[in-house]
Parts: sequence; structure tokens; C-alpha cells
Amino acid sequence: MTAKKEYWQINTARIADEIRSAASDAHTEEDLKMRVEPILRKSFKDIGIDIDIVAYEKATVLKAKMDAVYGYLIIEYKVPGKLGTIPGQREAKKQLQRYLSEEAIKYRPQEEAFLEKAIGVSIDGHMIMFARYTRASKIVSTPIPIIPDQKELFPEKSAKSGFHFLGPYPITKDSLTNLLIFVRAAARRPLTAKDLSEVFGPEREVARQAVSEIYSAVMRAQRLSAPSRVKAFFTEWDRIFGVVYGQELEKAEKTAEETAHLYQMPGGVRLKQLLFAIHTYYAFLMKIIAVELLAMQRESTIVSFVRDLGSLDDDALKERLLRLESGTDFIDRGIENFLEADFFCWYLDGWNKSLANAFRTIVRALSSFEPATPVLEPDWTRDLLKKLYEMIVPRKLRHDLGEFYTPDWLAGYLIDRSGYAGDPNNRFLDPACGSGTFLVEAIHLVIQNMRSRKKVDWENVGNLILNNIVGFDLNPLAVLAARTNYLIAFAPFIPFVRPISIPVYLCDSVLAPTRASKEGEFDFGDVTFSTTKGDFLFPSVMQDKEKIDQFTTLIEIGLKGDYSAESFLALLKKKFALSEGGIRLLLRVYNRIKELEEQGENGIWARYIKNAFAPVYLGRFDYVIGNPPWIRWGYLSDDYRKRTLKLWQSYGLFSLKGHEARLGAGEKDFSMLFTYASSDNYLKEGGKLAFLITHEVFKSKGAGEGFRQFEIKEKKILLQVTLMEDMVNLKPFQAANKTSLFVLEKGKRTSYPVPVIIWERRPGTGAISPDWTLPEVLSHTEQKEVEAIPVDPSKINSSWQTASPSSLKYTEKIKGLNPYRAYRGASTEPYGVFWLRIKEVRPDGYLVVENMVERGKRDILSTSAAIEKDLVFPAISGGDIVPFGVKGNFYVLISQDPSKRIPYPESWMTSHFPLTYAYLRQFKDILLSRGSKVVRELAQKTEFYAMYGIGEYTFAKYRVVWKRMASKMASVVLSRLRTPFGLKTAISTDTTSIFSVENEEEAHYLCGILNSKVVDEYIRSFSSAGRGFGAPSVMSNLAIPKFNSDNKIHKKIAELSQRAHSLVAQGKEIVKLQNELNEAVKRLWNIKF
Repeated sequence: MTAKKEYWQINTARIADEIRSAASDAHTEEDLKMRVEPILRKSFKDIGIDIDIVAYEKATVLKAKMDAVYGYLIIEYKVPGKLGTIPGQREAKKQLQRYLSEEAIKYRPQEEAFLEKAIGVSIDGHMIMFARYTRASKIVSTPIPIIPDQKELFPEKSAKSGFHFLGPYPITKDSLTNLLIFVRAAARRPLTAKDLSEVFGPEREVARQAVSEIYSAVMRAQRLSAPSRVKAFFTEWDRIFGVVYGQELEKAEKTAEETAHLYQMPGGVRLKQLLFAIHTYYAFLMKIIAVELLAMQRESTIVSFVRDLGSLDDDALKERLLRLESGTDFIDRGIENFLEADFFCWYLDGWNKSLANAFRTIVRALSSFEPATPVLEPDWTRDLLKKLYEMIVPRKLRHDLGEFYTPDWLAGYLIDRSGYAGDPNNRFLDPACGSGTFLVEAIHLVIQNMRSRKKVDWENVGNLILNNIVGFDLNPLAVLAARTNYLIAFAPFIPFVRPISIPVYLCDSVLAPTRASKEGEFDFGDVTFSTTKGDFLFPSVMQDKEKIDQFTTLIEIGLKGDYSAESFLALLKKKFALSEGGIRLLLRVYNRIKELEEQGENGIWARYIKNAFAPVYLGRFDYVIGNPPWIRWGYLSDDYRKRTLKLWQSYGLFSLKGHEARLGAGEKDFSMLFTYASSDNYLKEGGKLAFLITHEVFKSKGAGEGFRQFEIKEKKILLQVTLMEDMVNLKPFQAANKTSLFVLEKGKRTSYPVPVIIWERRPGTGAISPDWTLPEVLSHTEQKEVEAIPVDPSKINSSWQTASPSSLKYTEKIKGLNPYRAYRGASTEPYGVFWLRIKEVRPDGYLVVENMVERGKRDILSTSAAIEKDLVFPAISGGDIVPFGVKGNFYVLISQDPSKRIPYPESWMTSHFPLTYAYLRQFKDILLSRGSKVVRELAQKTEFYAMYGIGEYTFAKYRVVWKRMASKMASVVLSRLRTPFGLKTAISTDTTSIFSVENEEEAHYLCGILNSKVVDEYIRSFSSAGRGFGAPSVMSNLAIPKFNSDNKIHKKIAELSQRAHSLVAQGKEIVKLQNELNEAVKRLWNIKF
């Protein structure tokens, strides 16, 4: 049996000659059909079409006769020369539309699905015309541009839905190549995420076999003591993993078991190795999709990657995959850097029969898909790789790792708000490009922008895109996905641009190669690039694209030629005019990489270095746009925290010290540093930066103060925030992320008020689907225009207060210093140790308690024990508080001396409360490994059961307690509660904040103020809902008049609070009383509105 060919292997020029020759002897439609059909049948058969399905003179439902029908392909023959006339073209279009429409009737109610796949062809021997159908409004072109007709980018076309007619075109090799692509596409599965997932999703055998075998190969390499490329690739990937995902992975570790089960793998899998295996599997799919897309653009000298690959033996398959992974297949197609610094070719070093079978199964399955789909149906393949990844990596694991793709509508909206309009001469950078969503949107904008022009030079526009639309990312998988997506978006330009170097680089946007700290070692200074294999030092003159490209090429030449140090030194001196010190540094780099090569740990370093220097030599940009990583400082890897510490300090992003920082008020987010580094290093003077960022940077005290200076102080460069949009309620990422977007301009000072838009979902609107378009999102939401100013007028970097101009005016009366100090509630973590249920009060006074293991994040052994009652107190958390009341309580064990702020000594505990000590002793290891560094170190220095945030204020006679983690103020007065073992002081835990006072009337005065509408609206105007909404720091901007028992308004507020507490305790309504309270508080500050 003869193997099928791909269309690029068919000599379409010869076929065109044969058809034109046949037309010269034909006088009627039937003559032409009899002569041309055998020619087309042979071509169709060669590309694998089942020609036995052809039906001649087939009748439609309405009895019209079609000349030839091959499934979804309808061919109509015309008298030679007829398509060269306007009437003839009009008749042919009408006829093709009629035949396709009538044939579609058979497929009811899926007529449009049939029409979108069907192809109509009219041919007269000299000319050919194609008919296509689209449901959505779009511009339809041929997959391969037909010269000379398509020299213009968008020749006289406008988007529309329904039937589209392409041509007529002369019968040439180009027009017949398009015919073969159309025919093959109609017979193959479309390359869509849905279709791919039905074959390659985790529930399918292809995926289960592949991921299982790849995971086994990773684990085998890990168990070997000798160095290997597999271990080298994984170790460096693991280092990057710590930066990309952070190091708090407990939730993801649990989800890894569920993911393994989905892939039918045994229990006990390791998260990172499993994810590395899944990434390798996904990367391989992307590589094949990309190489097939490229193959479609070339001529007969290029052979399809997947053709006949499934029939190769293990050794031959490995050889073919080695060629793919070396990048040769892409280089042959004119793509220079597609696999540059790729981390996922390591599987070839673990090659065995099982892996060979797994990869053979993948390529066999892929051969049934149509790689032309991205060109034929761009809308079908929009977000192809993103959706495929979401199907391969389960949603829960992605979210536990903090992976949230930016919805297309949001990316497009942010770009629009930045002012970028698709001018290819403007430089555009996404410094955290992920899978390339913003880059693809930018390319689409350029294409859209070009449609308004009558003539466009394909080659010139393509080269401008490659030079000016650039992406950086540190995640190797994201870079590969972004390059693939970039290539798909760039597809219309591929036939006209060579060579192509995709401007997506594997590099660290924050820690780009930087000057080494050891100044003066060489007179020219040096540049450091850090990896798990040590630091590579370069002379500063290597911060140039040509030089770094040349050097990395020389490294590869040296390795292939096994150059000695002396030989490579001679080569360096010949190629580079550098000082002796500079040459010596480059030789050190070569020697280190050669050492890794000899240990079997090379394969990436030269190209990795080349990519790492991209941020240094690519210059500055007009627009820097994207969604930087949101990772809290405490979750960054220890190594990355150390390496970035100087940058945090130099940009002034560490604003709090001492007690406030320890309390978490200084919990910074990596997106802050990312913003400043990007503004500093990549943005032109006058350029615009537009980022999606956590809303906390505008609202929280410590996390945002350094950020809100909006100045690169060391260089005296000003940054002007021109707008901010609050999307916290919108939740565009379908997660708890507090999202906002903002735009800044480099070189100007931020002036207040800043325009702000607050997004709210309309009543009845559920989650915002990431697949919605911008018009759909707008139809389900409302946007309110407000303004932002610093809440403390004397402190320009204080939290932003966002409100209407009228609200900002009246709240001026509330602002000022607060005579009352706020504290955070008692830190009682881990809850599974310190939180208790009372099972029994024994006659001897001891308590039988059970630890509340269901609370908190850690897995803790459930136990029941008898302990002394003395250190057990009733407690409430923020979730228990309602205005003027509590819903319930539990119990906590307090092992901290509130007067000394240290734990009770072990000797005192064992002598006074031996049962309590014995209970705590069984959790010693857990207590010494607590997540909070401050508490962990305190426990290590003092007693293992040390606690934090507990002082005399915790046990004050009266405390006004309010929710710390909330979206609305709710406070209550606490004192003592009656328990089954006596009257005890009620403790509020660390999800609350407190004022402590000794006077009951004063406590109710404060509680009434906090529960008023005026104060609630004021606090909500500058404190972001969620974790820090009611943090102690928010009270520093609330000028509460000191309580005066002689003041009638003060006493009135206290009285109303006392009555409200009584009514809430009885389960009665307090609406009328609340309104009275609101009016009293307004009189307190003389507010009139």
C-alpha cells in the first residue's frame, strides 16, 4: 500500500499544467469534467482522501444536480473561460451557495456546523473559485496567499458572516495547493482544544500512558547518584518553579494526588516531578502543532513531521525526535529560536522502549488532526494552547499553584486603556508574558490597524511586529506556549518573512544579568547570570545582542568540536577585541559549560544564557503591559528573596520596620517590585506601563506605602498614575484575587485626585466567565466613576481613599490622629492545637477537651485529653461577630504570659499544669515548624508552645472587637463570658482587631462609632475588602474624639450601643436603633448630608 502524501509533497505546478492542457481540448462542462476529474481524483487519493465516496450528479434535497461531491467538498465544472466573465462569476457564486445550502438541510439542526466545514469549488480549467461559510463576522482568506492577487495584506475586504467567495484565481500551483488544503481539512479533525482534549486529555489512554512513562523517567534519573542531563534540567526547572509558584505548596501537594489519580497513576506521587512530566507532555504537543503549522507554509522540499513517524522503530523514532528537539525542523522552516533554551527535550536521555511506545502513540494520534485549522478557522483555534493546558492540568491543581490565565477580554481592555492602538512602529513589551495572551492581542491589533490602509507591505509589517512586540517570562513552559501562540497569531505573515526569530525570551525580568557586586575585579566591571550551576560572569561589553549571539554560537562550536581551553581562547581572541580580563571571563564561562557537557549536564546553558541577556540588550519600550506575578513576599523562595532583597530596598519598597512589620502590616507582593523594575529598566521616558495588579498595593498600609511613592528615588524618576480601576467585586479570575488595573506614565509626578472606576456585577450576575467577550462583560456589570486621594493628607504615600468628590469632602472631618490604639487579636496558630471543644467538665474540675483539627491548614492528629481549666478561655473569631453581638464561641488554650509577652516557663507549666503541658508536648514538632517565621523563631528561642500577639490588652476588662477579615465593619463589646467551668475572660483571635479600655460606657461609645454607617463607608473607602479590611492600622486614620462622660452625644452613642447589644442578644431587629445611631455619630463630627 502506498503511503499517503501531504499536500506540500504534491507537484501542484504539474497538476496545474495538466488541468490547463485539458481545458484547451474541452468545449463543454461535461468535457472538462471528464478530463479534469481523473487528475483531481489522483491528487486527492495521494493526500489520503477516500475517493470512493465520490458521488457524481448527486441530487440535493431540492433535486438540484451537483457535478461531483466528496463528502464535505462540492465541485462544479464550468465551460472553459466562463469564470473569466462577470456574469459567469455571478452565476457560479449563486450556484455554489444554493448547492451548499440545500445539502446542509440534511444535517438539521446542525446546518451551520456542516456549512462551516464544507467547501464549494467552481472550476473552468483556467480559473478556480472557492466558497466558504462562517457563522461569525470575519474576513476569510485562502490558507496560502495566492500571488499576485494577495500582495496586499487585506485587499478590498471587510468582515462579514455567511457565504464568502474567494477568487476566481488562475489555475496555478498556489491555487491548487489551496484546493488540496481545503479538501484535506474537510476530511480531518480540526485542530481545536476541544477535539485535542478528546484524544489527549487526562481521561484518555494516550495521556495516561505518556505522563506515567515520563514521570517514571524523571524518578529513575532522580534515584541515580551520577550527574545527568535529566537531573540538570529538572534542578534548574525546580529553581525557577520556586520563583514562579512560590514555596507554599501544601494545598498543591494534596491536589497532586488527585491529579495522579486522574491520570491513573499510583498514590505517593511527588508534586514537582509530576508537574515536570505533565509540562514535558504538553510541551511535546505544542512542538508538533507548531512544526506542522510551519510545514504548511513551505514547499515540497519540507516533509511533514508526523508523516509515517508512527511506523518507525524505537531507534529511528529517537533519531527523528532528536532532530525535532535540536530545533533543526524549525530552523529548516526559517524559525531560528523556537526551541532556544527549551527545558523539555530531556526525555531523550531517558529513552527506552516504554517511552518510545508512549511518544509513538502521541504522534500517531496527532496525525489525524488538520494543522491548517489556525489559518482556515482562526476563531476555532483562539486560545488553543491555553484551553488545552487547562484540560491537561486539572483546574484545582492550577488554582492551588496560583495559575490563573488572563481572560482575553481583560487583556484587550487593559491594552485599550493603556492607549496602545496597534501601530507597528510602537514598541510593546509584556515582561511576564505567560502563554502570550497580551502579545497575541497586540498582534491582532496591528492586523486590525492595517485593515484601514489600502496597501501594506507584508514583509515590512511582519518585521516590525517581530522587532517591536516582545515578551519575557521565567517559566520555560510559558515561553514555549507563548512562542507557539505568537507563531499562530503571526501565521498570515509567515510566507513573507524569513528568517523569523520569535521575540519571546526565557529570562528574569526583575533579575536580568546584573553588574557583579565585586566592583573593581576587572577595570570594565562585569555582569552576573545566576543558575543552579553557579554564577556565570561576563564582561559588561557583552550586553549587546550581536556579541552575546556570537559568543553563544562559539560555545556550541567549541563543544561540538571538543575545543580545549587553549583552542577556545585562541578563537575568542580572534573574534572579540576585548581586554585580557574580558577574554578570561568568557573562557571561564566556556570551561564551566564544557565541564557540564562532560558530566552529561549540558544541552541548555549556552542558549539559556543567550535568552537571559535579552532584557539587557533589547532596549526600551513605548508600552509595557501585562499581568505580573502576584506572590506574597513570604511565599517567594528563600533564594529569590535573598537575591532580590537589594532591589526591594533600593526602590524603597520596604516601608515598615519592627512591630508593624512583624504583625504582617508589611506583607509585600512581588508585583510591586515587578512594577518598579519594569518601569525603571524597560519603559521609555514618557512611555506607558499598564498592569493588572493586586488591589492591596493601593489600599493596605505597609504593603503599599513604598509602592505608593511612585518614584524611582535613586534616579529621581517620577511615575504618574493616570488611572486605576477597581475590579475586586468583579473577580475576573474566578478566584479570591483582589484585582485592579492601573496605567502610569514615566517622567511625571502623580497628581491627586486620580480617576478611578469601580466595577460592580449587576444584581443576579454570577461569576464572570473567562470566555466572555468585553461586550458581554459590560452588559453584566456597572462602572462607577470616583476619585482617589491619600487618606492621610500629610503622608502622600498613605492608603488611597476612593470615593465620590462629595464623600471625600465630608470625610475630611473624620480624618486625623486616633487617641485609641488598636491591636490585633491573639495569634493562636496552629488552630488544630490551640482551639478546643469542651467534651466534659469532670467533678474534679478538670476539662476533657478535643482539639479542633478541622480548623486551620495543617494536618494534625485528632486527640482527646483531660487538662487543667486555668489556661482555657472562651474565644471568638472574626466570623463569629455580628454588629453588637456574637453568633457563638469556642475555646482556646493560652500558653503565653500576657504581662511578660513570653510563654510560661516549661518548669512552671510542668509543676502547675502538668496535664496541659502533656497535651501540648505531643504536638512539639508541629509547634516548632509553624509557618510564621516570627512565631517559629520565638518558639525555638523560648518554649516550643510559644504564642504571639498576646498582651495585657488581650485580657483587658472591656474590649471593643471588630472583624479584621471582612468587607464591612462589624464590632462588639467583649468582657467575660459564662462557661460550664465558670466566668472567664473572652479572647478574640487573630481574625479580629481590638481596642482595650477599662470603662464599660467608653467601650460602648467606641463600639457604636465603629458600627455606624459613616465610619463603615469611610473605612471601606480606603481599606480593601478581605484579609486586612479591619486591620489595626486602619484605625490610625480615624479621629475618634476621646470619650467624655459629660458629653451628651458621647453618652447617647454609648447608650444606643448598650441597647443594641441587648436587642441582638434577644434576636430582635435593630434597624430603627441603627438609624438613630447613625445620626448621633454624624452629629459627633458635625457631618451634614
